Parts: sequence; C-alpha cells; structure tokens
Amino acid sequence: MSAIVALALAAAVTLTAGIESYEISNNEENVMFDLEASLERAYNDVTMDDFDAELATESYETIKVYDSEDNLVRSIVLTDNEVIEDVEAKKLLNRAEFLTSYNNTSLYRIN
Repeated sequence: MSAIVALALAAAVTLTAGIESYEISNNEENVMFDLEASLERAYNDVTMDDFDAELATESYETIKVYDSEDNLVRSIVLTDNEVIEDVEAKKLLNRAEFLTSYNNTSLYRIN
C-alpha cells in the first residue's frame, strides 16, 4: 500500500513539474516584451513617413552606336527633351541602322 502511495506521489510531482516547464518563466516574459518593443521602435524609425527627401526624377535616353564588329563607336545620353546638337553624332546616327530599344536605351549598328 505504501508503494502505491509513493508511486502516486511521484507521478503527481512529475506531472506538476512537466506542466510548469511548458509555461513561460518570468525572465523569458520580460525578454519577449523587450524584443517586441525593440522591433516596434525599429519599425517606426524606418517607416517611409519619416523621410521627406524628394527624389529628382530626370528622364534620360541613351543611344549607343556600334560598328559591324560590335564595337561601341559612340554613346549619346540625352536628358529630358534634349536633341542631338553634335553634327558628327547626327551624321553617325543617320548612317546607322536601328536594332532595338529597351529601358531608355536604343541600339544602332553601322554596316
């Protein structure tokens, strides 16, 4: 009979210790709270509402002229609605054949 009582007492102690081990201790609860507060503070520091910088959006077009061996002969960068003023660049572009255009870059080839 005493063995059964001892076995029941041991089972009760083990069960109670097991249940308490799954709960968050007081120290861990404070650490979790501080971590969440730190993350919230960091998020608030980085949000886009705090940035007042205005980015200047300048549109540009790049024209690249290649020779028949695919060597770059001339690269022309035009900003906004600028036109080509250089006479040599105009002549070169008039002799060249249009290949393709992608992402504000036009490619030409002279045969």
